[in-house]
Amino acid sequence: MRVRNFSKLVIRSVPALLLLAVVLPLYLTFRSCSMDDFDSYNFALALREFNLELQQPQPPGFPVYVALGRLLLAVCPDPLSALTLLSALAGAGLVLVLYGLGEHRPLTGVGAALLIGLSPMGWLTAEKALSDVPGLALTLLAIWALWRGREKLSAFAMGCFFAGLGLGLRPQNGLPVLLLLTGLVVRHLWLRRPVRAIGLGGLTFAGGIVVWMLPTLHAVGGFSAYMTYLRNHSAHVWYSDSLFSTPLTAASLHGRVVEFADAFLQYTVGLTLYAPWDQPQITRALIAIGVVLPGLVNADWRRPRAWLLMGWAALIAAQIFLFEATGRPRLLLPLLPPLALLVSEGWARVQRPRWLAPAVLCFTALGLLRLTLPRVVQLSTVPAPPVQAATYVAAHYPPQETVLAAAGSFRAVQWELPEYRLLYLYQFDPIKARSIVQGPVRYLVIFDYEQFSEEVLHILTNAGQMIPLEERVFRRDPRVHIQHWQVKVKVFVSAALMAEALPLPSSGCLDIGSTEDERYLDRGWYYAENIGGVSGRWAGEVPTTTVRLSLPPGHDYRLTLRALAYPDGQEVTLRVNGKPVAHFGITGSWETYTVTVPAEVVSAGVNYFELIHTWLVAPFDRTNGESSDQRPLAVAYDWLCLSPLDK
Repeated sequence: MRVRNFSKLVIRSVPALLLLAVVLPLYLTFRSCSMDDFDSYNFALALREFNLELQQPQPPGFPVYVALGRLLLAVCPDPLSALTLLSALAGAGLVLVLYGLGEHRPLTGVGAALLIGLSPMGWLTAEKALSDVPGLALTLLAIWALWRGREKLSAFAMGCFFAGLGLGLRPQNGLPVLLLLTGLVVRHLWLRRPVRAIGLGGLTFAGGIVVWMLPTLHAVGGFSAYMTYLRNHSAHVWYSDSLFSTPLTAASLHGRVVEFADAFLQYTVGLTLYAPWDQPQITRALIAIGVVLPGLVNADWRRPRAWLLMGWAALIAAQIFLFEATGRPRLLLPLLPPLALLVSEGWARVQRPRWLAPAVLCFTALGLLRLTLPRVVQLSTVPAPPVQAATYVAAHYPPQETVLAAAGSFRAVQWELPEYRLLYLYQFDPIKARSIVQGPVRYLVIFDYEQFSEEVLHILTNAGQMIPLEERVFRRDPRVHIQHWQVKVKVFVSAALMAEALPLPSSGCLDIGSTEDERYLDRGWYYAENIGGVSGRWAGEVPTTTVRLSLPPGHDYRLTLRALAYPDGQEVTLRVNGKPVAHFGITGSWETYTVTVPAEVVSAGVNYFELIHTWLVAPFDRTNGESSDQRPLAVAYDWLCLSPLDK
């Protein structure tokens, strides 16, 4: 008998082991190469110093998550490795628990595990230094144990412990667990189960809380201080993220519904509500409906389990919609398990033809793999934009000569550039800022430039004494991580040192459209792009396009540039330091043009070369809407070279 039971256990374990063999290597391979979120930096800082006053991490503190991260930090080289490893391992555990929640129907468990484990929402989140996947894994483990505890009181006690522990890992997920626990207590009392056994569950629940609560209270200075942190953070969430943060109107409700639906669809089946659907989008929507709808319809609605799953999903959806930021896909992750279990259960009940249900779920898993794989590849190879920006600053601006200011990226700057002087927007001290920028500062680098007020910018730039040197935008596909997907960095230089910052490149040529051209370009330029197979930039944002260079005076210069006009026949006037130098025409194909710049217009310091275009035309207007480009364009430029004529 024991041998037979062991054999059955081994057979039941085979699908779970196969799932683990597929998912765990994927998760370990594609871990994020950088911190992706503001909260990721909070957690990384907490591994070194747990301090709620400094938002390391933000309240409620996630002490169980921080403790697990510190355990892995003992074997990992850095906090990023430790936290992404924790997420990857938890993601694999989440898949196993989902299989267990299939309740002895292998197809239900395998289907639900693959639907979540390979979806963009599940897979991407399992690769990031965030608490979402570890928190959900522990939540599902508590639900699995409590559900088994309907009949087995030892499992009930274990589930109670996991429920208490989960409140210290990610308490946002606790509502369905607490409701299930309460329902089971009532059920056990109704069935007159031994009160001692139920009391044991209460003790293990309290034990799970005590494990993390006591060290947390010790770290923050007591219960009263901890509750103050919780109240303040709850107020912040209420006024910044919840439905009630703005006046309740039909427009605000509609906007929140669309934001919620778009985030959910984009990170589950790759559909967006913010753009017209083309044929591939329509096809994907029809396939999704063809998988989800039959699964939901065919679920066993005669059993309480199906209604409990639907109630679980409705409860989570209401919590997110009312109280959380609906545009953050990772916060929607707890909504997936009950829905995936319902869909998979419905397909598992399809008996004829027997191959249909496995084929549908296998086809769906392959589709999700194809959808998500490019995103996780980018996640594991392309750093988050704040990290890209910090890397650029470190490579170009020495810390002893540079002051940094940051808004939403200030945690990234604090972590990635610790040797630099940093002015925080959230803790902005105007007196300190003035004293710093009025001192021996060569460069001022502002991250998230558009988030600063004019008053603060006036102080930071020392009332205009620091003048713009270059502006860069760092991006990554927003489908990889919606927050911080784009960061604008603007660099200012002391006016007295401007000429030193703009020497002509050693080649004598400015490659327009390269990564190094922006500091030389003033007004009138669009972003770098491919123009007829050439990396360049369009001029035309305003009629006059400006290039600034520092040149040795006293020489006549030969100016050579490569350009094409839109449309053909553009007329251009070259003006240097406000003095007309030449007037010439530009054709509609890439050609080289040469003019002479006399020595008398070249000054010591910064020289301003102005290309004044006769007209601007939008392709949309010229082609009667055949082109979608509505930018006013004049001339595209590839490069510009200057050489002294007397050398």
